[in-house]
Amino acid sequence: MASKQHNHRPVLGVTLKLISVFMLAGMTACVKYLGTQIPIGETIFVRGLIATLVLVVFARYTVGLKVLHTQSWQSHARRSLAGTVSMFCLFAALTMTPLAEVTGITFTSPLFITLLAMPFLGEKIHAFRWAALICGFVGVTIIISPHIGLSTNPQPITPTTHSSLGIVAAFSAALFAALAMIFLRKMSGGEHAITITFYFLLTSSVCSLLTLPWGWILPNQTQGILLLLIGLFGVLGQLIMTYAYRYAEASTLAPLDFTNMVLTVAIGYWVFGETPSWSLWLGM
Repeated sequence: MASKQHNHRPVLGVTLKLISVFMLAGMTACVKYLGTQIPIGETIFVRGLIATLVLVVFARYTVGLKVLHTQSWQSHARRSLAGTVSMFCLFAALTMTPLAEVTGITFTSPLFITLLAMPFLGEKIHAFRWAALICGFVGVTIIISPHIGLSTNPQPITPTTHSSLGIVAAFSAALFAALAMIFLRKMSGGEHAITITFYFLLTSSVCSLLTLPWGWILPNQTQGILLLLIGLFGVLGQLIMTYAYRYAEASTLAPLDFTNMVLTVAIGYWVFGETPSWSLWLGM
């Protein structure tokens, strides 16, 4: 009990959570800025490589490399593959759809988790949760309503391109992220967060490496810096978020995720010239 009270530092927890939100928003902004300049597989590989190196060094000097040992290969494989597909879909969506709209759609992930918990975990959904689910999906429907029915014919892709294919990719990212969380909840619970993150990064790096024959390029200086930032923002954002939950309760920190919407709207407007539509504000 004394240990819990000693670790209960909500101000520090909130501060760390906000820092992590800023970093993850920065990562998605860098991905969007690169757009189609760098193949998605190459971006994910570099992100995974940088993040893995940082994570291994961090583990070496904190808990020791023995934390990377696991007996749950199948569980890690399912969780990591679902997370990798989610990342591919998210990065693809960012090249085709405004930043704030992609972020808004990915907030459907908790809704998908609730639905998937029924067949996968045997959980029951009560009336108030059904009401919340319906409200959530209505909000997302409002966000995407201006783009429903848009053509998916090939066209030049710019940072502000509205594409129904991008909408589908964003929904797919949310769905597979939810599936990854379901697989995570089915795991024994004895795995360290560093272990889970390591095998996800390893899986995403190997899978993305398979896209090499499809035409990777040598990035220029600006692109190289952005790739480096994507890797650093991604892993540091995840690690800092993990520590945030050590110092504050989940119920205190979870609502701070919605500050990501404010950030992405601001970044989309000032960096990419994306003006939020009425449907985005109403759906949010």
